[in-house]
Amino acid sequence: MVVNASSIRRWLTVVVGGDIFPLEMLTSLISSRLFRLLYLAYCWVVVCTVWFFGYLLAMLVSVGSRRKDEIYNFFCRKSAWVIVKSIGIRMTVEGRENVPKDEPFIFICNHQSHFDIKIAFAFVPGNFCFIAKEEITRIPIVSGYMKTAGHIGMPREEDRRAYATLQEIVKRARDGKSLLIFPEGTRSVDGRLGPFKRGVAHIILKSGRRVIPMAIIGSREFLPKGSWLCHPEHRDITIRFGKPVSFPFMERVPREESLTVLEELRQEVKKLLGEREQVCV
Repeated sequence: MVVNASSIRRWLTVVVGGDIFPLEMLTSLISSRLFRLLYLAYCWVVVCTVWFFGYLLAMLVSVGSRRKDEIYNFFCRKSAWVIVKSIGIRMTVEGRENVPKDEPFIFICNHQSHFDIKIAFAFVPGNFCFIAKEEITRIPIVSGYMKTAGHIGMPREEDRRAYATLQEIVKRARDGKSLLIFPEGTRSVDGRLGPFKRGVAHIILKSGRRVIPMAIIGSREFLPKGSWLCHPEHRDITIRFGKPVSFPFMERVPREESLTVLEELRQEVKKLLGEREQVCV
């Protein structure tokens, strides 16, 4: 018997699409709770293994280096890329040409799933400072990794600590560090784009940096808010980059100006998300 590409294709047609394993049966199997549990276990093994070796390599390579944050940031992004590919995510990247090289930006993106963080780390170009909720920076081991990589935890309460953190973020941007921010501050439950936090406008206007609006589409179907079970039948995810948006530098940020900036950026992200994203009421 001669085995070649043509014979393999015929065999797959019979086995997968024919009487042995009809496509309907395979779809039902992939959607079943048992398969999702097995897939979740596989995902955790991949995430923990890749993250551990990425952390280990970052520590080894950065020994004696003054650029530890850049080295950790590099391995953090590469580990995310390996994880995304290893668990079978079918990624589509659009608008990468809209991000000029050799210029720091503030990337703002919608937030629908825990998996958005991995997607962003894997496909946002260049090293950047991720602005996360403060709770993440309290997780043992993870907190040390994030701080060494130059990421910042943002308190939810509007108090002196939050203001001091905002000032630190502005300084990072002024010093030439790109930022990644989820301006909604939390994941969307229904997929609609929520209101943006005013602190985001403060960072943008006081840093004077241009903004790249982004949209991640499909992550909510893969891993929705409130669930730890992935949906492996929904592995098609798209990330879109918009064109840079400029705003005037302001040392003092009036409330009206901050609201105008937030609404303009929100509309830009909505355009990237597509017509199915409705205005929140």
